[in-house]
Amino acid sequence: MAHETQTADIDDPDRIWPTGLTIRESEELHKHLIDGARVFFLISVVAHLLVYLFSPWGG
Repeated sequence: MAHETQTADIDDPDRIWPTGLTIRESEELHKHLIDGARVFFLISVVAHLLVYLFSPWGG
């Protein structure tokens, strides 16, 4: 039964090769990836600012 479902998923014309995701699924994944990158960027900016302020060369 699971093999039939997998075959049906592969034959789905809305799924795009090579990921097997639909456009909507790929856009949702991309949104989460970009949000994670923004959070990482903000944390790195704060970390660099703190290192600059608390190092002997910055202040």
